[in-house]
Amino acid sequence: MIATDANVINGAVVKPLSSPQVAPQIGLEQYYSEAGPDYAAWSREFNMHFGFYRAGANPLDRESMLEQMNAEVLEHLQLAGIVEPRLLDLGCGLGATLRSFSRRLPHASLVGLTRVPWQVEHARALNEVAGFGEQVRVLEADYENTVLPHNGFDGAYALESSCHAHGPDKGALMTEAHRLLRPGGRLVVADGFLTSARFTSTLQQRVYRKLCECWVIEELAQLQPFRERLEKLGFSDITVENLQMRVAPSVAHIPWVTLKFLLTDVAFGKREMTRARWNNVLAPVLLPLVSAPLGPMTYCMITATKR
Repeated sequence: MIATDANVINGAVVKPLSSPQVAPQIGLEQYYSEAGPDYAAWSREFNMHFGFYRAGANPLDRESMLEQMNAEVLEHLQLAGIVEPRLLDLGCGLGATLRSFSRRLPHASLVGLTRVPWQVEHARALNEVAGFGEQVRVLEADYENTVLPHNGFDGAYALESSCHAHGPDKGALMTEAHRLLRPGGRLVVADGFLTSARFTSTLQQRVYRKLCECWVIEELAQLQPFRERLEKLGFSDITVENLQMRVAPSVAHIPWVTLKFLLTDVAFGKREMTRARWNNVLAPVLLPLVSAPLGPMTYCMITATKR
């Protein structure tokens, strides 16, 4: 049971982590249908995630960092020796990572899942334009409860999509991922997690809840319960890599991208600025206020193997 009373450390009020079960005011389908086109301001390829910075790379080239994150996920799937790998994207958005994998793995069978009909339609169109219409399948499905066959995939990944699953340990999603992977198959999850640290104030906890509301998240995964869930399901070789400093250079692009978006799409844009679109503007601004080193949120890549 999580205590609700505040602790006082060196005179400062410290709020414990909790699972507030934030009720998003906008549904996931509505949010991504209305705000989905706006991700073009972040990535011309519609990469709907943060980037990975490698030493020596150009920190001003956001698209390259976004593509590098795709490459990191692929590397962690450890597909060496598998001639025709079967891969599953658990929350594929508009399919940018799938298309990235297609360019690198011409003989792979790739499947992406999303609950959002708008994303299915537009992802398929983008796949056709890129020439991957037959290699990449995008399906409308709930990634916590699919009808896909047992042991059907060599690898599965959730790139900044596990946050939309239920529970602090994302148990339903991880259970389904375990069912879908073949023995020896690899799982990669890259996302924001809450650590064992604490919110520094009631205000910071409110910012966190507002962030969750904006991005249609009930609650972020808590790192320790998430790892324990993987262990209970029978995953092995579980590794947790903190990538906070790796994603920081792409996070630093948020103020410029936001300003440009406000000028081009809000001040002079023709589309109505709905609540979902405003939420998509506000959330990245709130993010640094609850992320390390100011808050308990950090970015991790977690990998595991199904026994």
